[in-house]
This record gives sequence, structure tokens and C-alpha cells, in this order.
Amino acid sequence: MGQNFLENIKKTWSLSFQLAKADFKLRNEGSYLGIFWYLLNPILMFASLFFIFADRLGNNITEYPLYLLLGIIMFNLFQSTTLEATKSIIRDNQHLIKSVNFPREALILSIVLKNIFSHLFELLLFCAALLYFHLSLVGMFYYLLLFIPFVLFIFGFSLALAVLTVFFVDMDNIWIFAVRIIWLGTPIFYALESGTKLFFLNLANPLYYFITIARDLVIYHQNPGALIIWGALSSSLLVLGFGLLVFKLLKKKIAELI
Repeated sequence: MGQNFLENIKKTWSLSFQLAKADFKLRNEGSYLGIFWYLLNPILMFASLFFIFADRLGNNITEYPLYLLLGIIMFNLFQSTTLEATKSIIRDNQHLIKSVNFPREALILSIVLKNIFSHLFELLLFCAALLYFHLSLVGMFYYLLLFIPFVLFIFGFSLALAVLTVFFVDMDNIWIFAVRIIWLGTPIFYALESGTKLFFLNLANPLYYFITIARDLVIYHQNPGALIIWGALSSSLLVLGFGLLVFKLLKKKIAELI
């Protein structure tokens, strides 16, 4: 049984990687700007927010440009992956699911991997920003350690969203609205003040923990608090477990409903 389990994981991973690579190449095919498109969104978002908020909300934040940029690119990974996941089954792959028998989880994992490819280019942009501000790149090693539970959290969240969209066809529209609220509620372009209502709301926001840890390690070279670390790790495990469970329970009915 253990050998079959490992073989299934290997099969799912291999299929997911091939799907992600094919989609990544397809998106860049015929494009004159190529991978620059992956950097355009964070650059424009950063420029807009920095111009508006640097003198208002960024005055009391050390290394505000880096604080802002790191928050943007981490949120982008979460947002782009989960939004795409809501369309992965009900819209983008209906015919494939009906005609071919394969692990359905591979579709979601391929979306995660494809967006990781894009995220790597954004991280290169951030590394260039670190060098521009004469800060060490050593913190990026710690970011890679944080990146594992962060990706597992996103994968679990995407699994749940993808399969629930099959049963609730408006889920993709609902999630578009919800992710905007999460964007505004997460301290991307502002800092949280302890004791405020928004601070307590963010204690239930896993993105707050991941982004805070990343900023502490990469920009400020300080150890995050134990509560922040516990929040990130527990969120990662709980959401991953929930996503896997929900997907496993509901995936048998996918072909019948699409």
C-alpha cells in the first residue's frame, strides 16, 4: 500500500509538472515581451501604491519600498493561484476531465507550480531591490524555508476552492470579491497597530503571518515572534489537510456535475 501511495504521488507530480511547463510555455509563445509580463503587474502595483501611500502610511515603516514590494509579490502568488483554481475544473478543463482518467489533484498542483515559475521572476526583482538598498541577500535563504509551508497553504486553499466551485457555480465570482477584501485587510501597504480591530482580525488571516515572517527574516534580519511562527505553520497544516480532505470527498462527483 505504501508503494502504491508513493507511485501515485510520483505520477501526480510528474503530470502536474508537465502541465505547468506546457501552460507556461504557451503563455509566452508569440509574446515579444516574454517573461517581462510577469514582472509588469508587481512593478505597476508597487509604483502606484508607493506613489500614493509612501508619504502617508510609509513614513513610520523602515525600508518601506521593500516592505511594500515583498507584500505585493507574496500576495500575488496567493491571489493568482487561487483565482485560477476556481476556474480550473468547471471552465478550463471540462473536456479533459470527461475524456481522460487521471488524478484530478494534478490540475490544481499544476496551477500552483506554474505560478511558482512566475513568482521566481518576481523574487529576482526583489533581490535586485535588496541590492539597490544595500541589504544582504542572506535573508532570501530563510525565505525559501518559509516558502514551503506557504505553498502548502496555497495548495490546500486552491484544492478546496476548485472542487467547491463545481458545486457552487458562483464561487469564482464570490472569490474575486473576497480576495479584494482580503487584499485590503492584509497589511500590504500599511503597518498594523497592536490592539486595533484590524490587528485582531488579522490574527485569523494566515497571509498576515506568512508576510510578517518574510519581512522579519528578509528585510529586517530579525527573528519572528513565536506566535507568528505558530500561526503560519498551523495555518499551513490545517488548510492543507482541509483542502485534501474536501477534494478527496467530493472529487468523485466532479465528472457527473460538469
